[in-house]
Amino acid sequence: MEAVRQIIDSNLLNGVISLPKDFQNKKVEIIIFLKEEKTGLPIFTKNDIDAMLKDSVTESLIGVLPQSDLSLEDYRAERLSKYERTD
Repeated sequence: MEAVRQIIDSNLLNGVISLPKDFQNKKVEIIIFLKEEKTGLPIFTKNDIDAMLKDSVTESLIGVLPQSDLSLEDYRAERLSKYERTD
């Protein structure tokens, strides 16, 4: 891997990068490497996701809550009315 290496006065970096006080007014060594970035996120198909979920805990949770138009507050109120203790 190719790199660029140079020793410079740390004051030249003011406004570019913050340095600790111990580095101010001293010579510092700068080493620059090329950072290779991937061009995008991986693309998953439905089959890829199904394969990843097969036999997983997540798969066992699918369908636990019935599909309805209830909000989270509605579910909460329903559960509290069923399981809330007053004693």
